[in-house]
Amino acid sequence: MSLLCHNKGCGQHFDPNANLPDSCCHHPGVPIFHDALKGWSCCRKRTVDFSEFLNIKGCTVGPHCAEKLPEAPQPEVPATSSSLQEQKPLNTIPKSAETLRRERPKSELPPKLLPLNISQALEMALEQKELDQEPGAGLDSSLIRTGSSCQNPGCDAVYQGPESDATPCTYHPGAPRFHEGMKSWSCCGIQTLDFGAFLAQPGCRVGRHDWGKQLPASCRHDWHQTDSLVVVTVYGQIPLPAFNWVKASQTELHIHIVFDGNRVFQAQMKLWGGTSNYSDFLERMKNL
Repeated sequence: MSLLCHNKGCGQHFDPNANLPDSCCHHPGVPIFHDALKGWSCCRKRTVDFSEFLNIKGCTVGPHCAEKLPEAPQPEVPATSSSLQEQKPLNTIPKSAETLRRERPKSELPPKLLPLNISQALEMALEQKELDQEPGAGLDSSLIRTGSSCQNPGCDAVYQGPESDATPCTYHPGAPRFHEGMKSWSCCGIQTLDFGAFLAQPGCRVGRHDWGKQLPASCRHDWHQTDSLVVVTVYGQIPLPAFNWVKASQTELHIHIVFDGNRVFQAQMKLWGGTSNYSDFLERMKNL
């Protein structure tokens, strides 16, 4: 009759009538797992791979044992206040969707405009590509939608009807320039470090509004959200920072990016849970 040896590291079948004092090569110690290393307390050999650990050859010779070995008793450690604190059960039950909806902030809260930080790579790209082009003289009023913004840099007028064409347009005919942290327009000599002050610079020329039709841009974009961060990546070429904005509330994120060629990417994202960190700077990166 063949029996199974229960000595650690052996696991072979043996004949009890031929069980000699040196028939079994096994580990008399206990398994040790520490800092990803695995081994036996009776041996010095350690390995990271679990399969190699199981195949470590026994270090002691003796007879086979058909009886299951009793488990080693756990050492008794006197209870302390810290150990009792660690033994307290943790409440790991996740919150239900109903509870999260109840805790979610109100969606009607107005979004806030987030500050923008221009990367050095984009500054260099815009510096090399000057957009010195005269603004158009406008399109047919029948093709212009009410609420369209004037596309001339520096002008924040909104089209309300044919009468909007009669109002003067104060704009920058030049292109935005970004060099060594300084921001300015090629048509003006005013330089500033602050991006908000750069956007607020009044135009230097008076002309006609440009209600030019913007083309929708289809951009690949990725985004993910953690308990404290919302990370959004939009892939495109040559964004124009002077026309871009990102608004966020505790429940929604609105993105408006204008690219070269009057192409516009817009996206609205519903945030999970709620966020109140409005001070994070978003960085416009040039993707070649």
